[in-house]
Amino acid sequence: MLKKIIRNSILGQFYEIDLSSFERKMADDAVKDKYIPSISISIIYSALLVPSLLLLDTSIVVSVLIPTTMVAGTAWFSVSLASMKKKFEDFGMELTTHLFVAFTLSLTMLLLSTLAALTSDFWSGYIQELADGHSWTKLVAAILAVVVVGKLLFSIFAGSLKYDINDAMLTGQNEAAERFFKQSLSLLFTTSQQLRAGMNLQVANYSLGLAFHEVFNNIKDIKSSGLKDINALIESANSLIKEPSMDQHKADEIVLELIQSFINSCDKRQDVTSHRSFQAVIFEHTCLENNLKKKEGDVGFEEQKMVDTRMAIVFSEMSSLIEEFGPSLFQQN
Repeated sequence: MLKKIIRNSILGQFYEIDLSSFERKMADDAVKDKYIPSISISIIYSALLVPSLLLLDTSIVVSVLIPTTMVAGTAWFSVSLASMKKKFEDFGMELTTHLFVAFTLSLTMLLLSTLAALTSDFWSGYIQELADGHSWTKLVAAILAVVVVGKLLFSIFAGSLKYDINDAMLTGQNEAAERFFKQSLSLLFTTSQQLRAGMNLQVANYSLGLAFHEVFNNIKDIKSSGLKDINALIESANSLIKEPSMDQHKADEIVLELIQSFINSCDKRQDVTSHRSFQAVIFEHTCLENNLKKKEGDVGFEEQKMVDTRMAIVFSEMSSLIEEFGPSLFQQN
């Protein structure tokens, strides 16, 4: 029932949007793993507060609730896990669940406190007679109220602590991302333009090596553990910089290996793999790979100018991917 209310009433318009399967799965997981458990917990704990609202002076509870609700609400609406590393995904769900429980619980407690205060004239006489005849009921009500307030404060504390440890894990990541955009994106675009303009082979090899050197160095900075054999890939890029006059067939082999490694480094979630630029990189890489197996004079063999044009397209599409997805383009191992 709670799931139907959340999906059909509260999030009804959201689910009417044309969502990708990946986006729909994320929304369904949030409803299942965060919203339903959090709201259920808040309802259960709020129910424990009812005896104290009926039997005790709860002005102290309300005075605690008002600033607590402000803190919980501020924390909930300001927290963002957009830059969270992929391996901390489940931890991020825990973190936001704590904050959502705190915010939802504080709102529910405020609602019940308001209802109790506004309707006290209708039931206070009957409840007082019951309390006078059973003195222990006030003690039980007080204990239950302390448990509820304790749960609220613990959720805020746990959520804040977990957010802080996640923030510590991101130290330096924004700087790495900024450097990635300024250097990698610029070099990819520049190299693409130069290849289209028809530079000579040595300059082309040097530019290709320089661009890949920056790309993989910055991927290494952004990713938590880097690509497998990332240092070897950087060294391959360096070989084009050190020896741009190498045999062109060998240079093309190195470039194709680096393009394939870039493809492998991308996160394989649907919004990336279905993206037009990602598909274009794969298509052009396949064409370049097939051409590398042919010799001059073979049917379908492409001259170096055409090869350079295809590589220019690859670099242009790589630039588009980075511009659109940023650091999240790459798997966070």
